[in-house]
Amino acid sequence: MLGVPGRISIAYGSNMSTSAARSQSRASQLSHNAYGKSGVRLTKVIRHPDRQELKELTVNVELEGAFESSYIDGDNKSIIATDSMKNAVYVLAASHPLDSIESFAIVLAKHFLDKYEQVKQSVVNIVEDLWVRIPIDGKPHPHAFISGGQQKRATTVMCDGETFTVQSSITSLQVAKTTNSQFWGFVRDEWVYGSASADADSDFYNSAHKKVYDILLDVFATHESMAVQQTLYQMGDRVISQIPEIDEITILMPNQHRIMFNLEPFGQKNKNEIFYPIDEPFGLISGTVSRGE
Repeated sequence: MLGVPGRISIAYGSNMSTSAARSQSRASQLSHNAYGKSGVRLTKVIRHPDRQELKELTVNVELEGAFESSYIDGDNKSIIATDSMKNAVYVLAASHPLDSIESFAIVLAKHFLDKYEQVKQSVVNIVEDLWVRIPIDGKPHPHAFISGGQQKRATTVMCDGETFTVQSSITSLQVAKTTNSQFWGFVRDEWVYGSASADADSDFYNSAHKKVYDILLDVFATHESMAVQQTLYQMGDRVISQIPEIDEITILMPNQHRIMFNLEPFGQKNKNEIFYPIDEPFGLISGTVSRGE
C-alpha cells in the first residue's frame, strides 16, 4: 500500500521551553481515531410510469469506535473494510427512493451503528449534483436532463446511536447584483436542524431546502444593502424567523470583483457598463445566525 499524507497537524505545548520539550520524553496515547471511505460516486435512475429522475451523489463515510488495536498493534480484527462501506452505499441506495439526501444519509449512518457493535459514531456526508429535466414545448421532458450548474445540495449526518445531528447546505450558488450594493460571487450556506428532525420524512427536508433557497434569493434580490455583511445577516435572520425547525445557519459570501475597463484609450467612454472579472484577491464575508433564547 502506498499513500501520501493529506494533512498533518502538530500542536506544540505552550508551557515548555524549546530545550525542555526536546529533553522531556512522554508516553503517547491515541486520543482520537476515525477512518472511512470518501468519494463514493453514485448515479441512480428512478423510473416512474410517466417520467424518470436522475440522482447523482458523492458520499463520504467516516466511522469512529473501538479501532485502537489496529492503530497501536496492527490488529485489524475490528476493522470494517472500506470497500464494505462503499458497497453499503450502493446496496442501500437500491432500496431507498433517494427522495432526499438527508433521509438517505440517516439510513446510512444508522446502518453502520446497527450492524457493527464496535462503531460508536458514524458521520455521513452527501453532496448532490443537480440534474433537471429539459423543457420541451413548455413541459419537462420525461427522460432528458440538463445539469443544474455549479450549485450543489449537501448534507452531513452525525449519529452516535442515540442522537442525530443533521446539517444541510447549498454550495456554489452563484449570484450577481448590478445596483443597490453590487455583489458578484458565490453563496455557501449551512444550516443545522433541531434534534427532532432525525425522524422527519423527505418532504420535510425537501420543503426546508426549498424555503432556504427561496429566502436567500429573495433577500439578496430585494434588500437595499448598506454592506454585504448586512445582507448576510438579513438572509440568516429571515431563515431563522420563517423556518422554526432550523436552529442555526452559517453563510459564507465570497465577493468576487469586476473591474471597470478603461475605454478612453480607444476613444470611448465607459458608461458603467463594461467590466472584467478578477478571481483573486477577493473579499470573504461570513456569519452565523442562531435562534435566540
